[in-house]
Amino acid sequence: MNFPSFDFELCFKCGACSGVCPVKKRFEEFDPRKMMHLLHLNLVDTSVEKLFWYCAQCGKCVPVCPMEVKPKEVIRIFRNSLMKRAFSKINPKPTFVWLHFMDCTGCSEALLRSDNPSIKDLLLDVINLEYHETLMAAGGKEAEKTLFQTIEKYKEKYFCVIEGAIPVKDGGVYCKIGGKTAKDILKKVANNAKLVISIGTCACFGGIPAAFPNPTGAVGVKDVIEKKKLINIPGCPPNPYNFLATLAYIFLFKKIPPLDDLGRPKFAYGELVHDLCERSDYYDEGKFAEAFGDEGHRKGYCLYKLGCKGLVTYANCPGIRFCGVQTWPVSIGHPCIGCTEPHFWDKMSPFYEPVEL
Repeated sequence: MNFPSFDFELCFKCGACSGVCPVKKRFEEFDPRKMMHLLHLNLVDTSVEKLFWYCAQCGKCVPVCPMEVKPKEVIRIFRNSLMKRAFSKINPKPTFVWLHFMDCTGCSEALLRSDNPSIKDLLLDVINLEYHETLMAAGGKEAEKTLFQTIEKYKEKYFCVIEGAIPVKDGGVYCKIGGKTAKDILKKVANNAKLVISIGTCACFGGIPAAFPNPTGAVGVKDVIEKKKLINIPGCPPNPYNFLATLAYIFLFKKIPPLDDLGRPKFAYGELVHDLCERSDYYDEGKFAEAFGDEGHRKGYCLYKLGCKGLVTYANCPGIRFCGVQTWPVSIGHPCIGCTEPHFWDKMSPFYEPVEL
């Protein structure tokens, strides 16, 4: 890694970044200056590498650094190198089966716009994607044949990714593929997989299809299958980086990352959006946008009064932002709608009214 030129000894003695780091408040072993020092001395080992995944790159360390080091940029570069290393050492390439049910394909669309790695590098160099209805050339009976040949050939060895909710009312007749219900397909494919990953809030918790009055009885994957190894990557859509970082963690450390009680990776969903948000200081100061387009809105004041749900939503959106463009909804003036949380469409509505704390 190419480090910026500054006095690392002074950096280690300073500790200004440690005092404002929200991750350190939650994980005592994490310390930005310690991470920087270990990187400088090239003393990072596997046990320390795991800590880098918790840094959401919120940027709170940057303005307080007297030497303008920008620790989050150094950690970001290192994390990117970790991902490249994780993806470069996979042999043979892991096999993936990607299923679509009641969804808008937004989760796949988000992944198509990822840049670290790009979708091209992911498909050609990292994984063996045997089945994905949006991306594969085959269709109809040939596609169905590919699916069932794959799960038989790679039984207990393939990764199963689920996108979309599963209807269970009336026997699951509201979503069928090739004459088979989504529920039956899911059970057959997921129960023979090495690991199941639910991507998007619909697959994780039922999402929009499960919103009131939920006429199809839509539910998330966890309500259909009995699978201990299940990871949830919620969001509408989820940030593709969280999906890719989860894969990198698995390939690098040979195990799944620590999960919260909803099955979400803690490194991505361990902090409140509010705690990482660049507007949170305005909340503490009592400065709020009162209406879209008013002076407070234009100045970047807190969006709580406009309905922002960041105070009750766990996600790292403020830190990693989206698809390499360095923006996220709140940064461009739209309140967080809490899309990574269960039943967000019902519980977080009305979206433009303050959440009850």
